[in-house]
Amino acid sequence: MKELAMILKKEFWHILRDRVSLFLMLSMPIVLVLLFGFTISSEIRNAKIAILDHSMDSQSKNLIEKISASGYFQVVSYPDNETEIDRDFKSKGGKLALIIPANFEESLAKEQIATLQIINDVSDLNVASILNNYIRSVIYDFTSDYNDLATDPLLFDISVKMEYNQEMNSVYMFVPGIITLIMIIVTALMSSITLSREMETGTMNMLLITPVKKVYVVIGKLIPYMFLSFICTIIILVLSVLVFHMPIRGNLLTLFVLCVIFMLTSASFGLMISALVKTQLDAMMMTMMGLFLPTVLLSGFLFPLDNMPYFFQLLANVFPAKWFIIAIKDVMIKGSGLHEIWLYMLILFGMAVFLITISLSRIDKRRKK
Repeated sequence: MKELAMILKKEFWHILRDRVSLFLMLSMPIVLVLLFGFTISSEIRNAKIAILDHSMDSQSKNLIEKISASGYFQVVSYPDNETEIDRDFKSKGGKLALIIPANFEESLAKEQIATLQIINDVSDLNVASILNNYIRSVIYDFTSDYNDLATDPLLFDISVKMEYNQEMNSVYMFVPGIITLIMIIVTALMSSITLSREMETGTMNMLLITPVKKVYVVIGKLIPYMFLSFICTIIILVLSVLVFHMPIRGNLLTLFVLCVIFMLTSASFGLMISALVKTQLDAMMMTMMGLFLPTVLLSGFLFPLDNMPYFFQLLANVFPAKWFIIAIKDVMIKGSGLHEIWLYMLILFGMAVFLITISLSRIDKRRKK
Protein backbone atom coordinates (compact mmCIF):
# COMPACT_ATOMS: atom_id res chain seq x y z
CA MET A 1 0.00 0.00 0.00
CA LYS A 2 2.87 2.33 0.74
CA GLU A 3 4.19 1.88 -2.81
CA LEU A 4 0.71 2.59 -4.23
CA ALA A 5 0.42 5.75 -2.13
CA MET A 6 3.79 6.95 -3.44
CA ILE A 7 2.72 6.33 -7.06
CA LEU A 8 -0.59 8.15 -6.49
CA LYS A 9 1.21 11.07 -4.87
CA LYS A 10 3.60 11.29 -7.83
CA GLU A 11 0.80 11.23 -10.42
CA PHE A 12 -1.33 13.81 -8.62
CA TRP A 13 1.71 16.05 -8.23
CA HIS A 14 2.46 15.65 -11.95
CA ILE A 15 -1.11 16.65 -12.82
CA LEU A 16 -1.06 19.67 -10.52
CA ARG A 17 2.24 20.87 -11.95
CA ASP A 18 0.90 20.82 -15.52
CA ARG A 19 -1.46 23.76 -15.01
CA VAL A 20 -2.39 24.15 -18.67
CA SER A 21 -3.58 20.54 -19.00
CA LEU A 22 -5.38 20.76 -15.66
CA PHE A 23 -7.16 23.95 -16.71
CA LEU A 24 -8.19 22.45 -20.06
CA MET A 25 -9.53 19.28 -18.46
CA LEU A 26 -11.53 21.13 -15.80
CA SER A 27 -12.86 23.73 -18.22
CA MET A 28 -13.95 21.17 -20.81
CA PRO A 29 -17.27 20.20 -19.13
CA ILE A 30 -18.13 23.88 -18.59
CA VAL A 31 -17.41 24.78 -22.21
CA LEU A 32 -19.31 21.77 -23.58
CA VAL A 33 -22.40 22.35 -21.45
CA LEU A 34 -22.56 26.07 -22.30
CA LEU A 35 -21.89 25.60 -26.01
CA PHE A 36 -24.29 22.72 -26.53
CA GLY A 37 -26.92 24.21 -24.23
CA PHE A 38 -27.07 27.55 -26.02
CA THR A 39 -26.37 26.50 -29.61
CA ILE A 40 -28.46 23.37 -30.13
CA SER A 41 -31.96 24.67 -30.68
CA SER A 42 -34.52 24.14 -33.41
CA GLU A 43 -36.06 27.58 -32.88
CA ILE A 44 -35.00 30.51 -35.06
CA ARG A 45 -35.67 34.11 -34.13
CA ASN A 46 -35.30 37.32 -36.14
CA ALA A 47 -34.56 35.61 -39.45
CA LYS A 48 -33.92 38.16 -42.19
CA ILE A 49 -36.78 38.46 -44.66
CA ALA A 50 -37.35 40.62 -47.74
CA ILE A 51 -40.91 41.63 -48.67
CA LEU A 52 -41.86 42.63 -52.20
CA ASP A 53 -45.21 44.39 -51.82
CA HIS A 54 -46.86 45.05 -55.20
CA SER A 55 -50.11 46.14 -53.55
CA MET A 56 -49.13 48.68 -50.87
CA ASP A 57 -52.66 48.70 -49.41
CA SER A 58 -53.96 48.42 -45.85
CA GLN A 59 -54.26 44.61 -45.84
CA SER A 60 -50.76 44.06 -47.19
CA LYS A 61 -49.46 46.42 -44.49
CA ASN A 62 -51.42 44.44 -41.88
CA LEU A 63 -49.77 41.23 -43.09
CA ILE A 64 -46.31 42.82 -42.97
CA GLU A 65 -46.95 44.11 -39.44
CA LYS A 66 -48.01 40.62 -38.37
CA ILE A 67 -44.81 39.17 -39.83
CA SER A 68 -42.66 41.76 -38.04
CA ALA A 69 -44.51 41.27 -34.73
CA SER A 70 -44.20 37.48 -34.81
CA GLY A 71 -40.63 37.56 -33.50
CA TYR A 72 -39.60 35.00 -36.09
CA PHE A 73 -38.66 37.51 -38.77
CA GLN A 74 -36.78 40.77 -39.17
CA VAL A 75 -37.72 42.67 -42.32
CA VAL A 76 -34.41 43.89 -43.76
CA SER A 77 -35.54 45.17 -47.16
CA TYR A 78 -38.47 46.05 -49.38
CA PRO A 79 -37.17 45.29 -52.88
CA ASP A 80 -38.85 46.60 -56.03
CA ASN A 81 -38.46 43.42 -58.08
CA GLU A 82 -37.27 39.81 -57.89
CA THR A 83 -33.80 40.71 -59.13
CA GLU A 84 -33.32 42.83 -56.01
CA ILE A 85 -34.48 39.88 -53.89
CA ASP A 86 -31.57 37.82 -55.22
CA ARG A 87 -29.22 40.73 -54.46
CA ASP A 88 -30.55 40.98 -50.89
CA PHE A 89 -30.05 37.24 -50.38
CA LYS A 90 -26.38 37.70 -51.26
CA SER A 91 -25.59 41.09 -49.71
CA LYS A 92 -27.89 41.29 -46.68
CA GLY A 93 -27.98 37.66 -45.62
CA GLY A 94 -31.68 37.26 -46.37
CA LYS A 95 -33.11 33.81 -45.75
CA LEU A 96 -36.61 34.20 -47.16
CA ALA A 97 -38.69 36.55 -49.30
CA LEU A 98 -42.44 37.09 -49.53
CA ILE A 99 -44.11 38.50 -52.64
CA ILE A 100 -47.52 40.12 -52.13
CA PRO A 101 -49.47 40.49 -55.41
CA ALA A 102 -51.05 43.67 -56.72
CA ASN A 103 -54.63 44.47 -55.66
CA PHE A 104 -54.19 42.33 -52.55
CA GLU A 105 -56.95 43.98 -50.52
CA GLU A 106 -59.37 43.96 -53.45
CA SER A 107 -58.78 40.24 -54.06
CA LEU A 108 -59.48 39.48 -50.44
CA ALA A 109 -62.69 41.48 -50.41
CA LYS A 110 -64.17 40.36 -53.73
CA GLU A 111 -62.78 36.89 -54.38
CA GLN A 112 -61.93 35.73 -50.83
CA ILE A 113 -58.68 34.28 -52.21
CA ALA A 114 -55.20 35.64 -52.78
CA THR A 115 -51.97 34.21 -54.08
CA LEU A 116 -48.75 34.72 -52.13
CA GLN A 117 -45.32 33.62 -53.25
CA ILE A 118 -42.57 32.55 -50.88
CA ILE A 119 -38.94 32.45 -52.06
CA ASN A 120 -36.70 30.31 -49.87
CA ASP A 121 -32.91 30.42 -49.72
CA VAL A 122 -32.35 26.65 -49.57
CA SER A 123 -28.56 26.80 -49.35
CA ASP A 124 -29.21 25.70 -45.75
CA LEU A 125 -31.97 23.11 -46.01
CA ASN A 126 -32.78 22.88 -42.29
CA VAL A 127 -33.16 26.64 -41.87
CA ALA A 128 -35.26 26.91 -45.03
CA SER A 129 -37.65 24.22 -43.83
CA ILE A 130 -38.11 25.83 -40.41
CA LEU A 131 -38.65 29.33 -41.84
CA ASN A 132 -41.11 28.03 -44.40
CA ASN A 133 -43.22 26.62 -41.56
CA TYR A 134 -42.92 29.89 -39.63
CA ILE A 135 -44.14 32.09 -42.49
CA ARG A 136 -47.04 29.72 -43.19
CA SER A 137 -47.99 29.92 -39.53
CA VAL A 138 -48.01 33.74 -39.63
CA ILE A 139 -50.14 33.71 -42.80
CA TYR A 140 -52.54 31.29 -41.14
CA ASP A 141 -52.87 33.65 -38.14
CA PHE A 142 -53.54 36.55 -40.52
CA THR A 143 -56.20 34.44 -42.24
CA SER A 144 -57.87 33.59 -38.93
CA ASP A 145 -58.00 37.24 -37.86
CA TYR A 146 -59.42 38.27 -41.25
CA ASN A 147 -62.06 35.53 -41.17
CA ASP A 148 -63.24 36.69 -37.76
CA LEU A 149 -64.26 40.00 -39.36
CA ALA A 150 -65.32 38.80 -42.82
CA THR A 151 -68.57 37.10 -43.77
CA ASP A 152 -66.97 34.67 -46.23
CA PRO A 153 -63.94 32.54 -45.35
CA LEU A 154 -60.63 33.66 -46.77
CA LEU A 155 -58.28 31.29 -48.60
CA PHE A 156 -54.63 31.67 -49.57
CA ASP A 157 -52.89 30.01 -52.47
CA ILE A 158 -49.24 29.86 -51.42
CA SER A 159 -46.59 29.05 -54.01
CA VAL A 160 -43.03 28.30 -52.92
CA LYS A 161 -39.91 28.86 -54.99
CA MET A 162 -36.71 27.12 -53.90
CA GLU A 163 -33.72 29.34 -54.62
CA TYR A 164 -30.14 27.99 -55.07
CA ASN A 165 -31.11 24.38 -54.27
CA GLN A 166 -34.23 23.39 -56.18
CA GLU A 167 -33.63 19.68 -55.56
CA MET A 168 -33.45 20.33 -51.78
CA ASN A 169 -30.25 18.28 -51.62
CA SER A 170 -28.73 18.22 -48.12
CA VAL A 171 -25.22 17.83 -49.56
CA TYR A 172 -25.33 21.55 -50.43
CA MET A 173 -25.28 22.26 -46.70
CA PHE A 174 -22.68 19.69 -45.65
CA VAL A 175 -19.96 20.04 -48.30
CA PRO A 176 -18.87 23.58 -47.26
CA GLY A 177 -18.88 22.48 -43.61
CA ILE A 178 -16.84 19.35 -44.34
CA ILE A 179 -14.27 21.40 -46.25
CA THR A 180 -14.01 23.73 -43.25
CA LEU A 181 -13.55 20.87 -40.76
CA ILE A 182 -10.93 19.13 -42.92
CA MET A 183 -8.93 22.36 -43.19
CA ILE A 184 -9.11 22.87 -39.43
CA ILE A 185 -7.99 19.29 -38.71
CA VAL A 186 -5.22 19.07 -41.29
CA THR A 187 -3.92 22.63 -41.12
CA ALA A 188 -4.55 23.94 -37.60
CA LEU A 189 -4.38 20.71 -35.58
CA MET A 190 -1.43 19.12 -37.35
CA SER A 191 0.59 22.33 -37.51
CA SER A 192 0.00 23.08 -33.81
CA ILE A 193 1.05 19.55 -32.82
CA THR A 194 4.12 19.60 -35.07
CA LEU A 195 5.33 23.00 -33.88
CA SER A 196 4.64 22.07 -30.26
CA ARG A 197 6.74 18.92 -30.68
CA GLU A 198 9.56 21.01 -32.14
CA MET A 199 9.44 23.38 -29.17
CA GLU A 200 9.04 20.58 -26.65
CA THR A 201 12.11 18.73 -27.92
CA GLY A 202 14.15 21.91 -28.38
CA THR A 203 14.71 21.49 -32.13
CA MET A 204 12.81 24.71 -32.84
CA ASN A 205 15.40 26.71 -30.88
CA MET A 206 18.14 25.08 -32.95
CA LEU A 207 16.37 26.10 -36.16
CA LEU A 208 15.83 29.66 -34.94
CA ILE A 209 19.57 30.22 -34.27
CA THR A 210 20.43 29.32 -37.88
CA PRO A 211 20.98 32.18 -40.37
CA VAL A 212 17.46 31.64 -41.74
CA LYS A 213 14.83 34.24 -40.85
CA LYS A 214 12.42 32.93 -38.23
CA VAL A 215 9.40 33.83 -40.37
CA TYR A 216 10.76 31.52 -43.10
CA VAL A 217 11.26 28.74 -40.55
CA VAL A 218 7.67 29.02 -39.35
CA ILE A 219 6.13 29.38 -42.81
CA GLY A 220 8.22 26.41 -44.01
CA LYS A 221 6.63 24.34 -41.25
CA LEU A 222 3.10 25.44 -42.16
CA ILE A 223 3.09 25.25 -45.96
CA PRO A 224 3.27 21.41 -46.22
CA TYR A 225 0.10 21.07 -44.14
CA MET A 226 -1.59 23.80 -46.15
CA PHE A 227 -0.71 21.87 -49.30
CA LEU A 228 -2.18 18.64 -47.88
CA SER A 229 -5.29 20.53 -46.83
CA PHE A 230 -5.62 21.94 -50.34
CA ILE A 231 -5.39 18.45 -51.86
CA CYS A 232 -8.10 17.23 -49.44
CA THR A 233 -10.30 20.17 -50.47
CA ILE A 234 -9.94 19.31 -54.16
CA ILE A 235 -10.85 15.67 -53.41
CA ILE A 236 -14.01 16.77 -51.56
CA LEU A 237 -15.02 19.11 -54.40
CA VAL A 238 -14.47 16.44 -57.07
CA LEU A 239 -16.49 13.86 -55.10
CA SER A 240 -19.32 16.32 -54.42
CA VAL A 241 -19.56 17.19 -58.12
CA LEU A 242 -19.15 13.68 -59.58
CA VAL A 243 -21.04 11.65 -56.97
CA PHE A 244 -23.63 14.08 -55.58
CA HIS A 245 -23.90 16.35 -58.66
CA MET A 246 -23.38 19.49 -56.62
CA PRO A 247 -22.84 22.49 -58.89
CA ILE A 248 -20.10 25.04 -58.33
CA ARG A 249 -21.76 28.19 -59.62
CA GLY A 250 -18.98 30.65 -58.77
CA ASN A 251 -15.55 31.17 -60.29
CA LEU A 252 -13.10 28.34 -59.47
CA LEU A 253 -10.16 30.73 -59.10
CA THR A 254 -12.10 32.81 -56.56
CA LEU A 255 -12.99 29.61 -54.69
CA PHE A 256 -9.38 28.42 -54.57
CA VAL A 257 -8.06 31.81 -53.44
CA LEU A 258 -10.66 31.84 -50.66
CA CYS A 259 -9.60 28.34 -49.58
CA VAL A 260 -5.90 29.30 -49.52
CA ILE A 261 -6.62 32.35 -47.35
CA PHE A 262 -8.65 30.23 -44.93
CA MET A 263 -5.84 27.65 -44.79
CA LEU A 264 -3.41 30.42 -43.88
CA THR A 265 -5.78 31.64 -41.16
CA SER A 266 -6.21 28.11 -39.78
CA ALA A 267 -2.46 27.57 -39.81
CA SER A 268 -1.96 30.87 -37.98
CA PHE A 269 -4.35 29.65 -35.26
CA GLY A 270 -2.29 26.47 -35.00
CA LEU A 271 0.88 28.55 -34.75
CA MET A 272 -0.66 30.70 -32.02
CA ILE A 273 -1.72 27.65 -30.02
CA SER A 274 1.75 26.08 -30.30
CA ALA A 275 3.29 29.36 -29.09
CA LEU A 276 1.05 29.36 -25.99
CA VAL A 277 1.43 25.75 -24.81
CA LYS A 278 4.42 23.60 -23.89
CA THR A 279 3.41 20.07 -24.91
CA GLN A 280 1.82 18.30 -27.87
CA LEU A 281 -1.04 17.07 -25.67
CA ASP A 282 -1.88 20.61 -24.60
CA ALA A 283 -1.74 21.76 -28.23
CA MET A 284 -4.14 19.02 -29.31
CA MET A 285 -6.61 19.69 -26.47
CA MET A 286 -6.55 23.44 -26.99
CA THR A 287 -7.04 23.09 -30.75
CA MET A 288 -9.99 20.75 -30.25
CA MET A 289 -11.64 22.93 -27.60
CA GLY A 290 -10.61 26.35 -28.84
CA LEU A 291 -11.02 25.86 -32.57
CA PHE A 292 -12.64 22.56 -33.60
CA LEU A 293 -15.69 22.75 -31.30
CA PRO A 294 -16.43 26.42 -32.11
CA THR A 295 -16.08 25.54 -35.80
CA VAL A 296 -18.80 22.90 -35.43
CA LEU A 297 -21.12 24.88 -33.14
CA LEU A 298 -20.49 28.59 -33.78
CA SER A 299 -19.94 28.75 -37.52
CA GLY A 300 -23.48 28.24 -38.78
CA PHE A 301 -22.47 24.87 -40.25
CA LEU A 302 -24.91 22.74 -38.22
CA PHE A 303 -26.86 25.25 -36.14
CA PRO A 304 -28.12 28.69 -37.25
CA LEU A 305 -26.37 31.59 -35.56
CA ASP A 306 -29.54 33.69 -35.56
CA ASN A 307 -31.20 31.59 -32.84
CA MET A 308 -28.25 31.79 -30.44
CA PRO A 309 -27.91 34.30 -27.58
CA TYR A 310 -26.39 37.60 -28.67
CA PHE A 311 -23.16 36.88 -26.77
CA PHE A 312 -22.52 33.73 -28.80
CA GLN A 313 -23.34 35.55 -32.02
CA LEU A 314 -20.62 38.06 -31.14
CA LEU A 315 -18.24 35.29 -30.08
CA ALA A 316 -18.70 33.56 -33.44
CA ASN A 317 -17.08 36.57 -35.14
CA VAL A 318 -13.76 35.70 -33.50
CA PHE A 319 -13.53 32.33 -35.23
CA PRO A 320 -12.58 32.22 -38.91
CA ALA A 321 -14.93 29.34 -39.75
CA LYS A 322 -18.00 31.61 -39.64
CA TRP A 323 -16.63 33.96 -42.29
CA PHE A 324 -15.30 31.13 -44.45
CA ILE A 325 -18.56 29.16 -44.48
CA ILE A 326 -20.56 32.27 -45.43
CA ALA A 327 -18.11 33.04 -48.23
CA ILE A 328 -17.75 29.51 -49.61
CA LYS A 329 -21.53 29.00 -49.66
CA ASP A 330 -21.94 32.27 -51.51
CA VAL A 331 -19.36 31.24 -54.13
CA MET A 332 -20.34 27.58 -54.55
CA ILE A 333 -24.12 27.76 -54.20
CA LYS A 334 -25.11 31.35 -55.01
CA GLY A 335 -22.46 32.07 -57.63
CA SER A 336 -21.12 35.17 -55.86
CA GLY A 337 -18.04 36.86 -57.22
CA LEU A 338 -14.98 38.45 -55.65
CA HIS A 339 -16.75 41.82 -55.36
CA GLU A 340 -19.36 40.20 -53.08
CA ILE A 341 -17.09 38.21 -50.75
CA TRP A 342 -14.02 40.46 -50.59
CA LEU A 343 -14.89 41.61 -47.06
CA TYR A 344 -14.91 38.03 -45.74
CA MET A 345 -11.56 37.36 -47.39
CA LEU A 346 -10.13 40.55 -45.93
CA ILE A 347 -11.31 39.57 -42.43
CA LEU A 348 -9.70 36.12 -42.75
CA PHE A 349 -6.43 37.55 -44.07
CA GLY A 350 -6.38 40.19 -41.32
CA MET A 351 -6.83 37.44 -38.70
CA ALA A 352 -3.92 35.50 -40.20
CA VAL A 353 -1.54 38.49 -40.21
CA PHE A 354 -2.48 39.43 -36.65
CA LEU A 355 -2.05 35.89 -35.27
CA ILE A 356 1.24 35.25 -37.07
CA THR A 357 2.67 38.54 -35.75
CA ILE A 358 1.61 37.78 -32.16
CA SER A 359 2.84 34.17 -32.42
CA LEU A 360 6.30 35.12 -33.67
CA SER A 361 6.63 37.62 -30.83
CA ARG A 362 5.58 34.94 -28.33
CA ILE A 363 8.07 32.42 -29.77
CA ASP A 364 10.85 35.02 -29.41
CA LYS A 365 10.00 35.53 -25.74
CA ARG A 366 10.01 31.79 -25.04
CA ARG A 367 13.34 31.37 -26.81
CA LYS A 368 14.99 34.09 -24.71
CA LYS A 369 13.88 32.57 -21.38
